[in-house]
Amino acid sequence: MTRKNRENHKWTEEEREIVRRDYRHTHASREEIGRRLGVGPNAVVGQVSSMGIAKRSDRHPWNPPLPGKEPDWEDALLHDLGHQYCPRLIAKMMRRSLNSVTVRMKRQGVFRRYRDGWYTKADVCGILGMDHKWVQRRIDSGALRARPHDPESIPPCASGSSCWHIDESALRKYIINHPDELNGRNVDLIVIVDLLVNGKNKNGKEKGNGRGLEKTLGAGVSEVQGQAVGDRDVVPG
Repeated sequence: MTRKNRENHKWTEEEREIVRRDYRHTHASREEIGRRLGVGPNAVVGQVSSMGIAKRSDRHPWNPPLPGKEPDWEDALLHDLGHQYCPRLIAKMMRRSLNSVTVRMKRQGVFRRYRDGWYTKADVCGILGMDHKWVQRRIDSGALRARPHDPESIPPCASGSSCWHIDESALRKYIINHPDELNGRNVDLIVIVDLLVNGKNKNGKEKGNGRGLEKTLGAGVSEVQGQAVGDRDVVPG
């Protein structure tokens, strides 16, 4: 059987169960499982690590001493990544098991509700002043771009699964393109103004002009935008 590229291979629950049942913590068992599933031994090792079934002797301590690194360098990296990505992606980035990352996040007090550069659907409901069904209809129609926070998870549903991941740029684009759908009395004006003022493209230019927002949200938006932009342009004497 031809071995599949590890990055392109999507592991199924049946395959994970084979690894959990037949892995013997030996190179021979890795080779055997790899041949059976059509993947390389390194892919099997990666799955063993992500499932947290390695022997205690195979585990690596946190913050191993490295030249030029702070004593808590790995914990600092975990804090930075914890507000942006789901634990499964963090585990891949840091080459650790999902269980190891999850436990460490709890011990270090890295709370995923503090996010950087993205919002959940519940956040967007509060910002736009709409209920979750209204926001979900915009996601389903494609007007508001969103994706599962955990890319390996099924889309969020009533029975659970990962939360929706909505980037700041996607929310800003929706606000600019659909200002007539917002109710100025219910929106979180501070967050929306911040998105409009601070949202920039790679060239440092404002993305869009927000036409129609003044009519929907009130003249105060333009005034706050102008004041905020003016404050940034002031050069201390």
